[in-house]
Amino acid sequence: MTETSGSMPGRAKLSIRDEVKPFVLIAAVVLGIFVNRLVNGRLVRWDWVANVAVFAVMFTVMAFIEVKDVGAAFKKLKPTGLALVTNFVITPSFAWALGWLILRHYPDVWAGVILYTLTPCVGWYLIFTDLAEGDVAWGVSLLPWNLVLQIVLLPFYLWLLVGKVVSISAVTLLGSVGLYLVAPFALAYGIRLLLERTKGQEWTYGVYKRAIGEIKMWALALLVVTIFAFQASFSGLGLVRIGLIVGVISLFFMGLFVLSLSVGRSFHLGYKDTATLVFTTTARNSESVIGVAAVAFAGHPLVLVAILVGPVIELPALLGLSRLMLRLRHSLSWPDVGAVNGGVTSARSEPHEGPVVFPGDRGDSAQPSSRNARDHRDFGSFDQIRRETDRSERHISK
Repeated sequence: MTETSGSMPGRAKLSIRDEVKPFVLIAAVVLGIFVNRLVNGRLVRWDWVANVAVFAVMFTVMAFIEVKDVGAAFKKLKPTGLALVTNFVITPSFAWALGWLILRHYPDVWAGVILYTLTPCVGWYLIFTDLAEGDVAWGVSLLPWNLVLQIVLLPFYLWLLVGKVVSISAVTLLGSVGLYLVAPFALAYGIRLLLERTKGQEWTYGVYKRAIGEIKMWALALLVVTIFAFQASFSGLGLVRIGLIVGVISLFFMGLFVLSLSVGRSFHLGYKDTATLVFTTTARNSESVIGVAAVAFAGHPLVLVAILVGPVIELPALLGLSRLMLRLRHSLSWPDVGAVNGGVTSARSEPHEGPVVFPGDRGDSAQPSSRNARDHRDFGSFDQIRRETDRSERHISK
């Protein structure tokens, strides 16, 4: 594993799989285009294989997403309200406006950039929140809201924002959201509950979860290969448009960082809450939208290219922003908001000591007097963070 936290011992690290994932996806795009050229687009009638792959990928993405404890986030009412408004009102509006300024003469690229920016991350952002010494416990409580709201609002966003750029049938739109977003989530959730009862939580969150984690990236790479291999043509795909995608998505991350930081400062959030706000709003969830895009925008390869280029830019951008936030912590003054009731970590402005701690690690979240005695955890990878998240949520639900 590659250390991403410099000299800070005990901080979160990115696994090798997390680091190479964007480049694996780009290699899958290149391979898919090569296969397409090799067979001269004659695989288009086999596009049902891509649809099966879409469902399989979405199943792995949704396999361990939790929707319980949605009320936990509102123990910090003001920061949660700001995070949700920023994620689901400001961010889509900003992405659409940025596309209009630069990409309005390239509708497919514009649509792809909007699609990439529509859905907030449901896990990846916790790594960078931890690296920036933000409030990971509050970040965990935001996760179910990010998931539920993106599923509910995605059809509306596609109609209002993307449908104005690239024509799309309402029936196709709703069908793709239902089949490739809602159905995989329902199936994955049901199978997980069944496995917990029949095999036990240790096996489900150990053997089964590790298997899903290994399958997910390679299933996604296979999906990307099939999507591009089965395209009828790639007219319009060139370096100019690729450059536009890279430039606009880079501007998106820089602009959204400034917006989210400004929101936190304007509403007098402490450093920890502001750092969490920055990463829950800048990190994107391209995996959840690629299935919908592959079906709803079949025949528009540039839409898919924009979605797949995004993660290549996102990883170094978020790493850079985590280091910038640590610098801003010491160069700017931050309000001391004090301890927050309800078991969510405080957003105090003093330097962080030790690794991040999730609420309920010892099962005593109902005893405020014992909170200061919680065990410290050293997270070595994204998978470890997710395991601690699951354990935390199970304690809270009790």
